Amino acid sequence: MNEVEETLSRTLGQAAGQAPRLPVGLPARLEGMHLRRRRRTRTALAAAAVVLVAGGTLAVTGGGGGTTTVSQHEAASGVRAAKPSRPVEKVWPKAVRKIPEKGPDGAVRQPVAFVDDRTLLMATWVGSGRTTALYAYDLDSGAQRRIAAVPETDGGLIARFAVGGGQVVWWTATKDRVARLWAVPVGGGTPRIVAGQSIKEGDGSGIDNLTVVDGKIVFSLYVGGVFTVPLTGGAVTPIDVGAGMHLLSWPWIGTPGQGGEPHGTVFERIRNVETGEVRTAVIRPGEELLLCGVTLCLGGTRDGSTFFRNRDGSSQKDVPGIVAQGDPPTQDRFYVSTYGDRKIAGAGLYDLDTGESGDLGIPGEGDSIRLPSADPTGRLLSYTVGNDLYLIDLAEIR
Repeated sequence: MNEVEETLSRTLGQAAGQAPRLPVGLPARLEGMHLRRRRRTRTALAAAAVVLVAGGTLAVTGGGGGTTTVSQHEAASGVRAAKPSRPVEKVWPKAVRKIPEKGPDGAVRQPVAFVDDRTLLMATWVGSGRTTALYAYDLDSGAQRRIAAVPETDGGLIARFAVGGGQVVWWTATKDRVARLWAVPVGGGTPRIVAGQSIKEGDGSGIDNLTVVDGKIVFSLYVGGVFTVPLTGGAVTPIDVGAGMHLLSWPWIGTPGQGGEPHGTVFERIRNVETGEVRTAVIRPGEELLLCGVTLCLGGTRDGSTFFRNRDGSSQKDVPGIVAQGDPPTQDRFYVSTYGDRKIAGAGLYDLDTGESGDLGIPGEGDSIRLPSADPTGRLLSYTVGNDLYLIDLAEIR
């Protein structure tokens, strides 16, 4: 674990996922124009807030008030996006909800993932950011149902939630250098340990991604390697083609991952575990791709321009210099960017397909701004303004 990661681990010693999204989610380090995003901003939950600082850095602040900064790509031109003319809730009213940040019990709540189209998995936290409980939140009625209390770990990190197969799963890293995988039924119950995975010395990040597929937890390690274990418990088994690879979005795995290996275009090469299909991102002279998803990549050129385009090199779209995300666009369509002149004045949500944009209403803080975070699928953006928690379901934007 390097110095940045050690500090981040201490600062976020509570938690998981998104903002997080956390994940997350996750921060990043700039080496030239290469972005090696640590999934901490998505994998640390509840007490974390992602902050973009002028100069292109991300700061991750814990509930205890500590701040750690890590680098984020900023184009040399420093040009920011145009300020959206309308609030995001006016541009896409069906997609935006605003609820109190605190639940009925007074605990701060953090969206984690969709359970189904009308239900969100929420985590609550208290104090310095310790995750205390999981809830199912009904988007229509606003009702909140307790799923389970989250067991407190011995000086460890509760990280990265996922939902699938009627179960909520997550992992914890503890002082004994074993990442423990947990599960609890969405309907409620007592959390149980499914399996443990030893973490190598020096790899304090542990598991960088996980999901639930066909009754199994699929996960990958920060240092590489993709594994499965039955939800019912049993042996952890490596995937045959998963050595040195990282889980991107099942059934896609790839390399290099978010960190823990030589830098380069994150997920430049990916493989479909089910079909065997391999895809390699097209990189042209004079440009550098920072990272790719299954379909889209984020890159920049030596003259300071920033672009999104398909992995095969087609359909390139240039965007203003600062892209305030360490991911390809959510839903292969939306991205967050900051606006302002000399100072960061605010942030907007921008639609690559239609050119529409909405002001998120997040005030700039001089040289920094707190950014929304995404759930593991990229469908949900969430952030707080004052005492309000904003939820944006990107699938509702047609």
